[in-house]
Amino acid sequence: MSGNSLSMKDLTELINNVMGQQVLSEQQLTQIMRGAKKAHEQGGMAAVLEYLMKVTQADVDMEELKQFADSIRVNPNMGMDFLTGKKKIRRKKK
Repeated sequence: MSGNSLSMKDLTELINNVMGQQVLSEQQLTQIMRGAKKAHEQGGMAAVLEYLMKVTQADVDMEELKQFADSIRVNPNMGMDFLTGKKKIRRKKK
């Protein structure tokens, strides 16, 4: 890793490690990132979140996800803290 940025390979390994198993390849992540970029160009961050929820089939409340994304935008280091396990994500009870 160089500086604060991760290579696609590093990010793929990080995601797989967090998930505890091989859930995606570097090629799959590259394709997802291309789709996310296209979604952003067409509809902003809300479109990116919708795209990622569709691709990952995530069962997450959209408003909760938007609040989480806003928190990461304000403090990007918080996202890395979640990914590396330094902080736990608190989910609202349904």
